[in-house]
Amino acid sequence: MIFGAIMFAATGFPVTEGAAAFVNWAGLAAVLLVFGGFRVFAGGHRPFLGRLGAWGCGLVLAGLAATAVGFIANAAGPLVPKAFEGAVALAAVPAWTLSHLIYAGATVVGIACLRARIVPRSTALLLVASFPLLIAGVSLGLAVGGSAADLITWAATEGQAGLAWALIGALLCRREY
Repeated sequence: MIFGAIMFAATGFPVTEGAAAFVNWAGLAAVLLVFGGFRVFAGGHRPFLGRLGAWGCGLVLAGLAATAVGFIANAAGPLVPKAFEGAVALAAVPAWTLSHLIYAGATVVGIACLRARIVPRSTALLLVASFPLLIAGVSLGLAVGGSAADLITWAATEGQAGLAWALIGALLCRREY
């Protein structure tokens, strides 16, 4: 999960057009690794997280699944005949929109983790801040513009999510399930 989280953060950083195909496949691999690790985390802590945690975990998993669909659509776009490129691109729009459920779900999971005290407080607080950081960071990135906008937006999205999932992965490595 730690490797997946690092890859997730790295694939979100702005890339050149030539690297886009690699980023799509690497992003898909990262999401699948994080998805698997998060399932282990959610399953191992289900009794402690309660209904709030179950809802949050469901949102995170739905967001990760949507992200996987988005990466698949991005990777498939150049491979399909020209006549179908529009359909593939159109399929990616709801997937990328729903992928933001990761951040809302992480906030809910963070609240459940704070209540249950099952992860270090700093990790739980980073999860709680996930959705507010997304909103504030993307807004700030759009307001600032220029070359700094990419870095600000990345830090508020994939950067902070990758850090949070890496911390959860480190927690999984320390405990037995």
